Amino acid sequence: MSQAAFRADALRGYRLFESTDLDETRELISRVMQPHALVPSGTGRGRSHMDFVRLGGLGLGTIAFGDAMRVDVKAVDGYYLLMFCVNGNAEVRTMGRSMQVNRDQGVLCAPGQAFDALLSPGCEQFVLRIDPVALNAHAGLAAQDFASLVPVGSSDLRGWMQQLQLVASSPELLASARSNPRVATHLEGLLIDLFATSYVGKDRASGFASKRSPVSPGFVKRAEAFIEARCREPMELLDIANAAGVSTRTLRDGFQQFRGVSPMQYVRQLRLERARDALRAAPLDVRVAEIALDCGFAHLGRFSMVYKAMFGESPSETLRAR
Repeated sequence: MSQAAFRADALRGYRLFESTDLDETRELISRVMQPHALVPSGTGRGRSHMDFVRLGGLGLGTIAFGDAMRVDVKAVDGYYLLMFCVNGNAEVRTMGRSMQVNRDQGVLCAPGQAFDALLSPGCEQFVLRIDPVALNAHAGLAAQDFASLVPVGSSDLRGWMQQLQLVASSPELLASARSNPRVATHLEGLLIDLFATSYVGKDRASGFASKRSPVSPGFVKRAEAFIEARCREPMELLDIANAAGVSTRTLRDGFQQFRGVSPMQYVRQLRLERARDALRAAPLDVRVAEIALDCGFAHLGRFSMVYKAMFGESPSETLRAR
């Protein structure tokens, strides 16, 4: 069940800008976040806005473009970025996978990670900037302690979301924190501690573990290259291990440590992403079964099930919407 709409009324009093000029929008957002590319998917003439306020080591804000928009960030610049949708939805690519983001599911990117989001018309994002120093000071955590998916609508994160909602919707509380550094530090610590104890370190239903690293040994990279080159072909764990020059156990351990998934989960993820791209670009007379087979899925029913679990829609729905 979808959670109630997230209210950010108090943040409206901290509006940084409103603009219908895309270049100006890009420049003003870059001053707060990082350099990025904006590619309109619609007319590109929507009214953009950004609300943003700092509370110690946290930055809370909302961003909207008034039109469908692609936001391409080559690397999150020196902070952790948590994003979910107040209105609308988004498809986000990060850490080699594609995820559906809405009011119930967000995405978390660590410093240095790429972030490529396709935002729906009318989408408004809630963004939370978390400084690494604050994160380490309150929770003793670093980048590899985080998973990419954040189920903000789950019961596990209900207490954290309620506190975040209180801060974002109470003008009086926000004003007090802005004028009193001790209140700001208290709220900063409370939000970080609630998030860390409720979510960090827990594996999610997607099968992706909580630890990831941008650095990986050569055998992981060799395995990835082998998988990408032969993704459509039948493939077993031993085939990948032989191509990487290691044992199956070393391969499994390496992928879990540095990619947060097993090698075969990585294979399935890549096949699903390629199937999604193919469905979106397919001619009118193509069938889902043809694309599934071409991307390495021999069982159509299982393909449809895992596809919907990952992207939030069936393969036929993607095909119809192309």
